[in-house]
Order: sequence, then C-alpha cells, then structure tokens
Amino acid sequence: MALRDLGDKVRWPQKKNDGYFKKKDPSQWCAYHEDFGHITEDCKMLRREISTLLAKGYLTELLGRKKAKDVEGLDFSKPKSTQKADSPPANAKVINTISGGSEVCGTTYSAAKRLATQSKADKGERSVKKASISDSDIISFEEDFDDIMEPHHDGLVITPFIANHYVRRILIDNGSSVNIIKMETLRRKDISEEDINGKASPLIGFSGETKYTVGEIRLPVYVGGMNSMHKLCVVDSLPGCNIILGRPWIHEMKAVPSTYHQCVKLPTPWGVVTVKGDQQEARECYTSSMKSAAKPILQ
Repeated sequence: MALRDLGDKVRWPQKKNDGYFKKKDPSQWCAYHEDFGHITEDCKMLRREISTLLAKGYLTELLGRKKAKDVEGLDFSKPKSTQKADSPPANAKVINTISGGSEVCGTTYSAAKRLATQSKADKGERSVKKASISDSDIISFEEDFDDIMEPHHDGLVITPFIANHYVRRILIDNGSSVNIIKMETLRRKDISEEDINGKASPLIGFSGETKYTVGEIRLPVYVGGMNSMHKLCVVDSLPGCNIILGRPWIHEMKAVPSTYHQCVKLPTPWGVVTVKGDQQEARECYTSSMKSAAKPILQ
C-alpha cells in the first residue's frame, strides 16, 4: 500500500502472460508482481525497488533508518558521495587487436625465493591487516546475467582507456602475477621506447618456458571512472590480446573479476562500479592465440 501511494515513482514489474505461472504453486503469491511464483517476502525485485526508493528519500518514515540499513545490505544513514566519474575525451583514439606471440606469466625465481624467506621470518611477528569495507562497497554478483551468451567458458576481456587510447582485447587474468603489455601496443600509442625503464627480467609460463621482458613502463589505466598509474612489463609478443591485467592491477584496485558473470566489479568513491566483458572479443582472442600456436603438419 505504501508503494501504491507513491504512484509513478515506483517501477512496477511487467505482467507475465496468462500461462507463465500456470504450473506454479498457487500458495506462492507475490503482492508486488500480483501473480504466483514466490511469496512477497522472498521477492528480490521488490527488495531492490525498496532500496532504490530509500536511496531517493522515500519510505524512510515507514521503515526507519535502522531497517533501511538491512535492505539489500545498504546503509542509507550515510550520505552518498556526489562525486562523479570523469569520462575520457570524445575524440579518443581506439587501438584494435594485435595478434601473434606466446603466452607468458609468472615471476622470477630469485624474487619468489626472497619473498618466501621474508614471509617465513615475519610469520607470527606481524599483525594481519583486515580490509575495511563499508556497506556500500559490498560486491555481489546476484542475477548479473544480462546479455550473457550461455553456455560459455570465455575469458574476461574488456576495453579500458589506457594512456589516451581505448585499447581493445584487454584480458583480466588473476592467474598472472604481472601486468603485461605488448611492444607493438606502445608503438601504436606513439609511446617512445625511451620511456621503457629497467632491465630485462624473466617471465615463467604455465609449462615452465621462460621469456624475457623488454623492460617496464608505468601507464595510466582508466577503468570504471577510476584513473590510476600501473606498472606493466613490456614483451615483444602476446597471443590474441593487447594487454594482460594481472593480480597487481586486480589487488591494487580491490577489483573482483568473474569470468562466469563476464564482468569485473570494483569499489569507487561513488559506489561499486560494474565493467562488462565482451564475449565476442574473448572468443576472438582465444581463436587468435590458438592460431598462433598452430604448427603445420609434416607430410
């Protein structure tokens, strides 16, 4: 009744056809949908709508601040930030696919050994720092299946804004311990090789193969309204994709990628932002990497 009193401020669900709930349990009635299928108390769409109305200042006199905090896990007693994300320039250039190369990931043996030794020495001496997450930063993938082609086992490929260019075919890979960029991608960005710092270092692949980097470079990466500098290892070749954003980027951004839901979510000053993946690009990346690995059959 309180929702009806708000009139057109409420988004009401569309009516299903007459046969939609034909085989449903008649005891499962939802007052919000005005149809059978589930009870009102379990209606997720209703909870989301109430959350939206509370955020706009409605229904607070009915539910109160304490109860409002429990709806969808959102705390409406705290004011929302009015800060908005800046958008990239309208005339930004786009870098499309680059093919060829071999897959690389990993870290050096000496660095890994030093880290393991240090961790062992510090064990029991340092307190564990717990991440501080507010109610508005809680990340959930509930019912995030819009426009997903199923069944699938696609990688997560996005198109972020990096160093004044949109760069397509960026693979989000939590199996990579480094961020990687292909030399040809830098050339197409008109970035000089003189900007590459550091000595060559080895990257260890899945089957133990070793590939040496050209060096390292720091570039601004714009994702979900957040613009931040990140270190990327430069390599001569990379299969199927232009850049790999690995665990260093994922952890620094506090991002949560999901290949199943084909999106990556990250907390920002204006709330949790969702960046959708491109399944078609992911499949083309896979095809390109397989093509580059194919060898001719000897007769």
